[in-house]
Amino acid sequence: MISNTAMTEKAVDAAKQAQAVAVQMAARSLEAVEKYIELNLQAAKSSLADVAESSSDLLKVKDVSELAAAVQASAAPSAAKAQAYGRNVYALNNEVAGEFAKMAEAQIAAANKQFAAAINEMTKNAPAGTEGMVALVKSAFAASNTAFDALSKATAQAKEMVESNVEAAVKAGEAAVGTATKRRAAK
Repeated sequence: MISNTAMTEKAVDAAKQAQAVAVQMAARSLEAVEKYIELNLQAAKSSLADVAESSSDLLKVKDVSELAAAVQASAAPSAAKAQAYGRNVYALNNEVAGEFAKMAEAQIAAANKQFAAAINEMTKNAPAGTEGMVALVKSAFAASNTAFDALSKATAQAKEMVESNVEAAVKAGEAAVGTATKRRAAK
């Protein structure tokens, strides 16, 4: 039978592990926030430079056809920059979510290992006549692990599908910007 001291030590160890993971996740979150801030500052600086250039071009306009050309000239690069910004945000989100998922999976694996050890210990010390209850607990544990594995696989498949769809949308957007740029250049 597991002593109270051993149970207390296991609980303290589990709390220490959880605290370490929480600190690791918080640190990674702060790193991600720094990257988001840097990305947004770069976008703001680029946007300010584009506005200054476009404003300067618009002040030089002498007629309506020049105005249309100036507006079109500023639109295509802005769309391309917006797409690049969106790709960068998506990549950062994907990276951080992947890291958090790995941390969570590691914690779940460790908890499952501890729970399995506790079930084995319980099985060794179970009083006579409780075999059915022990079998039920083991079966429920195995079923929950199977369900978690299935959910993990489904989540991975959904993530792959979303990434594929995002990539297709980005390519379609880039093609549209390229087409608009070619049309503008042809005029």
